[in-house]
Amino acid sequence: MPARESMVVRHLRRRMSIGYEPGTTWRRPVRYVRADGTVGDTPGADRPEGPGEAVRIAFVLPTHLGRYSAAEHQSWLSDQIEQLDDATRALPGALIMVLVGMQWMRPEDEPAAIERLRLLAEVTAAPEGVRFLGLSLPGPGKVSTLNAGIAIADDLGLTAVGWLDDDIRLDPHCLRELVLDFVRHGGRGAVGATKVAHARPYATSRLLHRLKALTNTATNYPHGCCLLVERAVVTGGIPDRYVCDDGFVCFRLLDPEHPDPLHHLRLVPSATCHYEVAGPAGQSRRRIRRLLLNHAIYLADWSYPVARHYFRHILFSGMWPLTDFDSSGGKRRGAAKSAIKWIYFGWFARTAGELYLRGVLRRPLREVHWAEYVAPGSPHPSGHHPLTEASA
Repeated sequence: MPARESMVVRHLRRRMSIGYEPGTTWRRPVRYVRADGTVGDTPGADRPEGPGEAVRIAFVLPTHLGRYSAAEHQSWLSDQIEQLDDATRALPGALIMVLVGMQWMRPEDEPAAIERLRLLAEVTAAPEGVRFLGLSLPGPGKVSTLNAGIAIADDLGLTAVGWLDDDIRLDPHCLRELVLDFVRHGGRGAVGATKVAHARPYATSRLLHRLKALTNTATNYPHGCCLLVERAVVTGGIPDRYVCDDGFVCFRLLDPEHPDPLHHLRLVPSATCHYEVAGPAGQSRRRIRRLLLNHAIYLADWSYPVARHYFRHILFSGMWPLTDFDSSGGKRRGAAKSAIKWIYFGWFARTAGELYLRGVLRRPLREVHWAEYVAPGSPHPSGHHPLTEASA
């Protein structure tokens, strides 16, 4: 029999939920750059023809003008196009739309963003089965780009939506394997690449890399750096309330009453991507706070069975005696994992307590800051190109 939510837990979660009330929206005005370089206020894309069961996917590629130089953006997109062409060759008749979202922060940068998208459309010859569409929109906020892409997928009746972060490196055939696995499972639920972490040349990054390898906190479901999801799961877009895109997909699809609660959330072992862990100490602290706030908000908002499973079996799995003891790697490793999880839980409790207090005082948090924007022409905050050095 499912566990019942106590009155104390219900009170805590309700006040935490009240303690966050965003004052912003992910709905942003978008200008579209089509494959021929023309610019308009509507996508100008036709609904794809073909049988209803045909594979029709929108892959959204969020980035921003300051992320790379023009040449680096060309190289980055060419790599993604090559991967997606590989996927369409494995699935004859499939259609994949590549939606490159180019964000800008200052109104005077919008013309440069449009020119960057025109350049990408012009120099990246999309193969048959892959269509290009550029989206120019104000930032920051990854979810605003995702929602703009989801809106296009909704309008065109596509079957699925995927997205890729612009600071990861994909192994050969990663997207092909991702798409094939999704199709083999009937185009249902969500699939994600298996992530391989690499430390940056900072002490904080190296430390967090070692701790993540030991604890595997919240890593057993598809993450937003490389994800493909059934469109019905995200139709209408991710609500303004949520900053963490993969968290939204996870909580939508988690099924705690099923023998395998993650049966709609699959990691694909043959689809591998590489990413870098954290950065300098200050950047890492801000990132940890963002993560903790996102965990707390989802745990406060969602149904108790889903929140309970996420807390016990995903976020704080192995935190004995509050949750299970993980002896899979031996007792010493299990004890170390438990100790680290308790430290992490202390940080989480502090963040959740802040939301609770804000809820009691009716002074809600209005914004969860997510990404740091880099002005055009400025060096990348890590000091190097993340795509080329991720596996170093």
